[in-house]
Amino acid sequence: MKPLLPSLTIIVALAGCATQEYRNAEAFCRPAAYQQYPVIYQQRWESRMRPVEVFTGRTRCVNRDLGNGRSESVCEPLREIRYVESPVLVTVDLNEIARDTVISACAQDSCMRQFGNIDCKSGR
Repeated sequence: MKPLLPSLTIIVALAGCATQEYRNAEAFCRPAAYQQYPVIYQQRWESRMRPVEVFTGRTRCVNRDLGNGRSESVCEPLREIRYVESPVLVTVDLNEIARDTVISACAQDSCMRQFGNIDCKSGR
């Protein structure tokens, strides 16, 4: 599912740029697509990366002047962020990708027939 995330993000971003006519075509196509590919939820474990702060084993020290020729060293352990895999229980719709593909194809077909292009853009 991870490799699809960038693609889905792009699709969602582009959907914001869709014409009202294209959104209407999608709305028209949606009921048949849901009939063909109903929502089927399934829970499963997926591995996700999460940031964890860990000590590096090194320290950083700073000398501070206390005045009167005195100074002190203040040291603190160095930390860094590492990413570790951890299991996460997620709920997924097994038919979502197939259904979205059918909706998109149907909308594009409708746009092609009505406007002569897959984006439902009129030649204004």
